[in-house]
Amino acid sequence: MSAPLVLLVEDDVKARDGYAEFLELGGFRVRQSGTAEDALSWAIDFIPDAVVTDIALPGQDGFSLACTLRAQESTARIPVVAMTAYWAADTHDRAERCGISSMLMKPCQPAHLVAELRRAINRSRPHGPQLEPTPPPL
Repeated sequence: MSAPLVLLVEDDVKARDGYAEFLELGGFRVRQSGTAEDALSWAIDFIPDAVVTDIALPGQDGFSLACTLRAQESTARIPVVAMTAYWAADTHDRAERCGISSMLMKPCQPAHLVAELRRAINRSRPHGPQLEPTPPPL
């Protein structure tokens, strides 16, 4: 089985590069995007195994991206793990409404992000090949 393909959506280039490195060390192939609009177009064309997105993005935010992915038949089952540095009273409710698999507070530990992503991918394919629950050391 080839490494799962993750679409990473983060507008801060340094943060995006850091998260991409962590994900690659955790056994994932990574495609990076700085905007939800670019990510949506790419996701529809290539159907990644999962999406990791920041919530605060320029233009369309991460909640909107997740809702749009859920509304498209071809991308509706892609698990979305979202990260935010700004947890508001309605963050959890909005995440549930948009079908976000997991919400993480930024900055998040690399091993925690990798573990949550593995859980989300495994839940999305209950009858398919499962990823090891414990990622390689980062």
